[in-house]
Amino acid sequence: MRLSRRGFTLIELLVGGAVGSVVLLGISLTFMSQARQYQTHASRRSIQANARQAMSFMSRNLRSAGYGVNPDRAIIAYDSYNAATDLAQTGYPDAIAVHSRDLLFRRDITSASANSLTVSTPVARLERGQILLVLCRNSGAVSTTQQHAFVTVGQRVVNSTQIPLDPTDPGSAPNSPMAMPGRLFHEQSRLESHACYDTAQVVKIHRAAFYVAAFDEPDSPRRTPYLMMHQGTDLNGDNIINAADAVPIAEGIEQLQVAYILNSVRNAMPRIIGVNEATSPEHYGEEWQTMVPTSMPGPDWYMRWTPPEPLPPGFEDPREADSPVNIRQVRVTLVSRSSVPDPQHTGDNLMLSSEGTLIGGIVPWRQLENLSVTGLTPNTKDFTPQEGGYYRVILRESVTPKNLQLNSQFIATTEAGG
Repeated sequence: MRLSRRGFTLIELLVGGAVGSVVLLGISLTFMSQARQYQTHASRRSIQANARQAMSFMSRNLRSAGYGVNPDRAIIAYDSYNAATDLAQTGYPDAIAVHSRDLLFRRDITSASANSLTVSTPVARLERGQILLVLCRNSGAVSTTQQHAFVTVGQRVVNSTQIPLDPTDPGSAPNSPMAMPGRLFHEQSRLESHACYDTAQVVKIHRAAFYVAAFDEPDSPRRTPYLMMHQGTDLNGDNIINAADAVPIAEGIEQLQVAYILNSVRNAMPRIIGVNEATSPEHYGEEWQTMVPTSMPGPDWYMRWTPPEPLPPGFEDPREADSPVNIRQVRVTLVSRSSVPDPQHTGDNLMLSSEGTLIGGIVPWRQLENLSVTGLTPNTKDFTPQEGGYYRVILRESVTPKNLQLNSQFIATTEAGG
């Protein structure tokens, strides 16, 4: 038997190489496609997780808002807040500051003045900018409501019975979510109005201000937005309360929009502030609580008024006023985007068209409240939920703060805190 020594011809080699190349190319394309799909799904999961984390953190604080705090300073929203300039500018995300009483801190006061408090038991630590609430014990003989004063710590306190107070006049206090507490928390002059404050109690007020800010990425032209939280205190110890004292909560939060769902009286539809109505400059942030009915002037009208039934003809019902005491829900809308843009993706667009889609004359779902991106400057591109190659997700929740019904201050019966 003779074996053939014939090999492959050049044509056979070329055909075999071509077939092998096609097979390898198909395998490579399949692998690349699967890798791209995996990356896309990973980005989607990441932005959903960031949105849920941010919403969970905010809603937890909102639910406790107003506990032991006057309704006019429990929830304070800032429409279109530019964290880079600390100003209100069109097209930027909203900001919101939430306040509630700390259950784990209480001290007896032995003397009080507009400059300082002396407590019976040393305080382990208080940061500059911490809000305190001073409550008189015998206020019933002084006024029809609990005699109290909101004050702000002036300097860091460590293992001391002396608490210095910030002397800032309320008229010059800041109105910002990333600064020290504003005019509503500088009532130190009240401490000298009555002797009851020398035997009062002091409790601590927790502040959580949320806003969105963008930061430069190292070695990259991109900027990444973050949801930030500021407690109004000097956390880094540089004796200055500013943006450096904020902490990041969630990455990629591109937009934060807030709306108030107000009280409904009789058969009226609940009104929403922040969707179709713009907050005027004089009612911005901490000034919003001045929106009270003309028939009941003064910031504390809700603490001394009982609605007559039936209402007299032509009487303005305070329960229908644009006032924080009438807030029944806070609607929070978040937009989360991917951390890295996809060059093969134009980018999601979460804005309605300029004309909107009308159904019976009603915009069906203003998913980003009163946000407008018409005629904006390039500086707002970090917060505009359109294109750019980013994947986006929108998350909305209406939170009911059940502590806004407070109509008088109180001293809790729990034991003194640490």
